[in-house]
Amino acid sequence: MKKLLVTVSGGRSSAFMARHIQTFEKYKDFEKVYVFCNTGMERPETIQFLKDIVHHWNIPLNIIEAVFGMVPGVGISHKVVDFETMDMHGKVFSQSIAYMNKINWHGVPNSAIPYCSKYLKTEPSHHFAKAIFGKEKFIKAIGFRAEDMPKRISWPEIAEEEFRIFPNLTDFENPITQFDLNLFFDNEPFKLKLHSKIGNCRFCWKRDNKLTADIIRMQFEGDQYFVDWHRNEEAKFGNTFFRDELTIDDLVKMAQRPFVGQINFEEYQDDDFKCICNF
Repeated sequence: MKKLLVTVSGGRSSAFMARHIQTFEKYKDFEKVYVFCNTGMERPETIQFLKDIVHHWNIPLNIIEAVFGMVPGVGISHKVVDFETMDMHGKVFSQSIAYMNKINWHGVPNSAIPYCSKYLKTEPSHHFAKAIFGKEKFIKAIGFRAEDMPKRISWPEIAEEEFRIFPNLTDFENPITQFDLNLFFDNEPFKLKLHSKIGNCRFCWKRDNKLTADIIRMQFEGDQYFVDWHRNEEAKFGNTFFRDELTIDDLVKMAQRPFVGQINFEEYQDDDFKCICNF
């Protein structure tokens, strides 16, 4: 029996993929494990969306967090949490930064050293899969959609893949688009109550600086805590998260400038990174 790790990011694309894998005949005989890797930076709207996936679709979602060995020679493992015990205050993310700086200085993650997706998502999910599947090989399903090509994946790359699949791109006559997701969720009893450009992760450094400043300007609940969180991490490690070496305080100042009109999210381009944090 084929083993399949279904990665659910908290975004609509991976949710659609998870539902497709749950119900599509092609995957009937797979041993399927669904996993969400919590970083402590997710917005409450994302967590509610995950709760809705579990409640309305009965998807057996496993929630895990990375565990970082803070002494030399000890790597990354995982622990299983739930909606009541999961970190919502950036503690796991802080631990990932401390882990990356335990021997040599790397600073906080940014475009020059983009390590957060690997150490907060990829490695703990693989550790979890090995705990479930043992030594047997497994396949990993990722919820890229049409708009992610060719920045994050291309047809030649897909053709060469042995251990990753992309059902939203390959299982349909045409790859699934944002428009398809809109139609799909219009017929579901729940929705993700966040614009896709806002993203699941608070102030993700992979996004345009002006977009992050606009998100700060919108003053979502809890964002001030994470402004302070970014300020503390930047002070602790001596570098910055954001593009052009801007600090969180630089972005706060941008957000405080006089603004007339409405924020137009469609003017912003998607980031160029191949992470799986937001799909």
